Amino acid sequence: MGIGADIVKRARIESAITRWGQRFTNRIFTPREQTYCFKFRDPYLHLAGRFAVKEALFKALGTGWSRGVAWKEIETTNAPSGRPQVAVTGRVQELLAQQGGDEIFVTISHDTDYSIGQVIITRTPSLPSRPRKKPGRKAAR
Repeated sequence: MGIGADIVKRARIESAITRWGQRFTNRIFTPREQTYCFKFRDPYLHLAGRFAVKEALFKALGTGWSRGVAWKEIETTNAPSGRPQVAVTGRVQELLAQQGGDEIFVTISHDTDYSIGQVIITRTPSLPSRPRKKPGRKAAR
């Protein structure tokens, strides 16, 4: 259904948090995302990854920053295996359902200064219709 990718410079997130503090952090990240990221020695790199995933998902949906979507309607968590996964709520969830999206795949990579997030949204195709027999033709036996 859609694919999106975004790259975020670690320093950009650190600068925003230094300038705006909890106001920025609470507007963009869910409490669970914050708890996860701030347990690392460099939380800004992990926050940048989650920020990149949010941007990538908006791109995959084709909404960008339109149609009433909000940052915290996208939450990146980790499966017990460590694999990142995404849950959506609110307007993002509505748009996903309207477009027929049924599964979201996500990956995050970090380097010293950058984090990248990539999202793929799949749609289960409807079952193909049965071919119709043409009038006047007999089926082969």
